Amino acid sequence: MIDVQPARPVGGLESIPLNQVQIDAVHYEDGPQLVFAGAGTGKTRVLTAKIAFLIERKGLMPNRIFAATFTNKAAREMQERIERLTGVPCKGLWIGTFHSMCARILRREAPSIGYDRSFTIYDRDDQIALMKKVLEACQIDERSMEPRQMLQAVSRFKNACTPPAQITAKAVSFYDREVARVYETYCAMLARLQAMDFDDLITNTVYLFKRNPDIVRRYQNSFDHVLVDEYQDTNTSQFFLVKSLVGDRGCIFVVGDDDQSIYGWRGANVENILTFDKAFPGTRVFKLEQNYRSTQSILEFAHAAIAENTNRADKKLWTSSTNKGEVVVTRYRNDQHEAESVCAGITRLKTSGVKAGDICVLFRTNAQSRSFEDALMRARIPYVIVGATSFYERKEVKDCLAYLRLLVNPMDDMSFSRIMNVPARGLGDKAYELLAGKVREAGRSMLQIITTCDCAFMGARAQNGVGELRTIFSLLSELKEQPEGTPDALLGHLLEISGYLKMLEAEHTEESQARLENIDELLNTLTRWSEQNQGRTLEDFLQEITLATDVDKWEQKGEAVNLMTLHCAKGLEFRAVFLVGLEDGLLPSRLNFEDPAKIEEERRLLYVGVTRARETLECSYAMQRMRFGSVLAMEPSRFVEAIPPQTYRYVDMCRIAPLPPPAPRASAVQSFPSRQAAAREQPVDDFSQDTVSFRIGQHVVHATHGQGRIVNLSGFGDELRLTILFNDGVRRKLMATFADLTSA
Repeated sequence: MIDVQPARPVGGLESIPLNQVQIDAVHYEDGPQLVFAGAGTGKTRVLTAKIAFLIERKGLMPNRIFAATFTNKAAREMQERIERLTGVPCKGLWIGTFHSMCARILRREAPSIGYDRSFTIYDRDDQIALMKKVLEACQIDERSMEPRQMLQAVSRFKNACTPPAQITAKAVSFYDREVARVYETYCAMLARLQAMDFDDLITNTVYLFKRNPDIVRRYQNSFDHVLVDEYQDTNTSQFFLVKSLVGDRGCIFVVGDDDQSIYGWRGANVENILTFDKAFPGTRVFKLEQNYRSTQSILEFAHAAIAENTNRADKKLWTSSTNKGEVVVTRYRNDQHEAESVCAGITRLKTSGVKAGDICVLFRTNAQSRSFEDALMRARIPYVIVGATSFYERKEVKDCLAYLRLLVNPMDDMSFSRIMNVPARGLGDKAYELLAGKVREAGRSMLQIITTCDCAFMGARAQNGVGELRTIFSLLSELKEQPEGTPDALLGHLLEISGYLKMLEAEHTEESQARLENIDELLNTLTRWSEQNQGRTLEDFLQEITLATDVDKWEQKGEAVNLMTLHCAKGLEFRAVFLVGLEDGLLPSRLNFEDPAKIEEERRLLYVGVTRARETLECSYAMQRMRFGSVLAMEPSRFVEAIPPQTYRYVDMCRIAPLPPPAPRASAVQSFPSRQAAAREQPVDDFSQDTVSFRIGQHVVHATHGQGRIVNLSGFGDELRLTILFNDGVRRKLMATFADLTSA
């Protein structure tokens, strides 16, 4: 165990309580540093102290430091803390997420890669809408290549910094060639629209540095130190970015925990932290193992859970706290029984003095929240869902933002198509097709066409609508260039001259009233933002809200219980945690059963959930669960079964209330989730169902036709038919009963 020394201040600053290992990590300055910081070991404290030490003790100017954090919220809090510690204004400090800081670089350097500095950043909805247009342009049926699936493939390519030309060169099968064509078209459309998606922000910065040695040298010379938080969640493009910024100097300090690497499905590579010393020779490793968050019982349970993983650094959390507490694992009859009992447990905690906002229910997938929402509503307990549809994803808010984005970037045809007929102004589908044709002929954007052409090629009503839009954007553009053209003033003016407010006011419905209130809140938000960010532009605001994470948008409220997925809970902590749905098929996900590396990541996901709890941890699983419209028999998670029983107290609620007879199990070939049901399982597609044999998107092998992918399913039982796109480019319909297929 670590010998803990009395807390002492760093660099003569206001006292920061640090143990000896933390002090050593902060003071070390002889080369690359890797700090393995287990859950609750004071990772943020050490990172903050390191930056304060560099500024106060080493005399670095804040603008000479590049610090990547996991969320923008964490960056703001850290910057404020550093300013209080050092007494030095830190507005010049480069601190934020990789995406936000790469956006900052690209706003300066975009012309070097063929972009305007006013490029638009597309969010997830924008990307899906664009991908649908890409598939249409490529004459590909969405049913054979689902837009979200294609975006996932594109994201993998970008995170690996693999350009379209390389994917095309490697494509062998018909399907791979189609994917490469989609990727190339998607990138070309983004460039034409002067837009980037989230992955582009990092990948394009890497390309910028690779292709412009003078620019990368300038940034290397700009930063004396590079620091990275949550290094275990970096992907290949982020690794290349860090390497580019550090160069040969080795002034790098990273903090992370391989046991909390849970974003492999998003491109994160746990090997980045496990092989850090090879990428940066001469690395000094520090291990933070003293936990300041959880009770010893929770830590023992967590260690027992993660110890099964083989690909991890050797470390074990411990605490000097004498608060033992206990971990409870409960078996329930079904998911409804589980939700009602958890709700009763929340009521007991509240009665004992625990605030609702310090209680969290954690689950593997978003779809699991419904039964808990119902139970909490019946009990009249307020709750908040983290990661649910955010304020900025509501239709009326996105409409307003589309107008503002188009004002910033006239090339953004996606935003134009959203607002061209909102409110209705005679610009329907026919008008859109006519404009699209002109865009193809002239190589200009839709807004540029209507503001520079007489549009005589359109009908009289459409020309009137075009005139309205021309006037709107002419007036807004003039105002934008004036000193009084603040972001909030632009929005207020837009709402009046566009007729958007009048449209909603004329409806006189409860829904329209709610939408008006949302617009009012958007205007209030912009007003507050403008007051707090004097001198910053509309572009800054749009970028800030687009890059905000779910955690950035969430504020812990004392009166509301928190419901969230395990992925959303990363970096948070609560006094009491209910970790529910610990069943095989859910955690671990059935999709990952056959992949040892993915099973290890699923186990890390459990570890993250367990270590969110400070005092109370109640884990549970159900014997039956409603999945995709059917009641299925479930098995306890293999992860829980592997944990020694002496580390927790087991409660069998099925004995108190006997388990009803299991529902008849459907035949293997007919039990599969619908596309809509799969979509509800975001952020990770998760067909967690024991009886699944075939599913859309599954790769299979046929003895005669070779390898292919299931693109459609129809019928049930012995009549189940599979539509398979084989690698020779031919679609074939086969009866599942006689196809004799094996998994690819």
